[in-house]
This record gives sequence, structure tokens and C-alpha cells, in this order.
Amino acid sequence: MRTILRFAVAAMLLSTPPAMAAPPGTDQLIGTFVGLAADEIHQGGPLEQRDIVMELKPYRETGLQLEWHNVTLVNGRRDVPGVKFRHDEVLLAPAPGRSFFLAQVGYDPFAEKRSLDPLAGDPLRWGVASGDSLSLYSFAIHDDGTYELQVTGRRPDGDGVALEFDRIVDGQVTRRMTGHAVRAQ
Repeated sequence: MRTILRFAVAAMLLSTPPAMAAPPGTDQLIGTFVGLAADEIHQGGPLEQRDIVMELKPYRETGLQLEWHNVTLVNGRRDVPGVKFRHDEVLLAPAPGRSFFLAQVGYDPFAEKRSLDPLAGDPLRWGVASGDSLSLYSFAIHDDGTYELQVTGRRPDGDGVALEFDRIVDGQVTRRMTGHAVRAQ
């Protein structure tokens, strides 16, 4: 019995995947961060303020997994009607032979396999690590033929991470938000 137990433990240790390493330059961005972001530029309507929780961790050997939660506040509060919640996640893997990351589809054994179709409104997503910063891009073509590009930037800043977001529709910046998040304990 002990021989079987030793064999099982040895098999588990040998089958453990190698330790994940963050892509070069992104070490300071790895972790869980909490913070706030607010509008700088917007098209009509009230200014928005958002609570943000962001987690960045290694994905496979050389990629990144980015997950974030946004709570759009109402008059600076999150405990009143009208608050909006949004969650998103992107898996970034190095593009073969290139110096950027491509968004990957997470594994779902029950989902029908299909390719992204940008002309049907599926967004193209990619990321670029430059120095110690990470930028994420999302490009979509709308039904009416207009396009939208969303750019989010994260870079180390003092005690945390500086956050930047731009929404560009047909070449016009329609929303710009900036913020700051600190590492959660």
C-alpha cells in the first residue's frame, strides 16, 4: 500500500505544471488591485465614476490573464438604485513570431467552437506590453459600419497602478477615463 501511495504522490509531483512567469516588464502589474476611475471626456450625460477591482496573473508559460470588475457609481455611491456592474476577462497569449499578445478564448467543453467574425460584431482584442506598461485594445465594427476602438492602459504609478481608458468611435474620442488602483492585501 505504501508503494502505491508513494507512486501516486510522485506522479502528482511530476505532473504539476511548471511555475508560471509573467511576461518581461509586467511584474509590477501582477496581482489584485482596487481603485477608482472617473470621466475626463464624455459625450453628454452625467459624469461617471467607477469602483474598479482588477486582477492580473500569468497565463500558461508566457501569457497573461486579466480580469476586472467595474461598479458604476450613482452620485458617488454604490448602495443606491441605478448602480451598474460589469465583469470582463481576457486571456492573452503571445502572437507567434510577433511582439504582442492575442486574446484567446477560454476553454469551455460545452461551447460550440467557432472563429471570431469581426464583420458580425465580434471584437478583436490584443495586448501590448511595453516597458512596464500593459495596453489592451478592443476593436469592433458596428451594424451601421462605424467602428469602435477601446484602449485601456495600466502602468505602475507610485503605490499602485495608473489606469487609462479611451473609447474612440469613428476616430472621435467619446469617453476618456483615468484612475488609480492600489494593490489589495
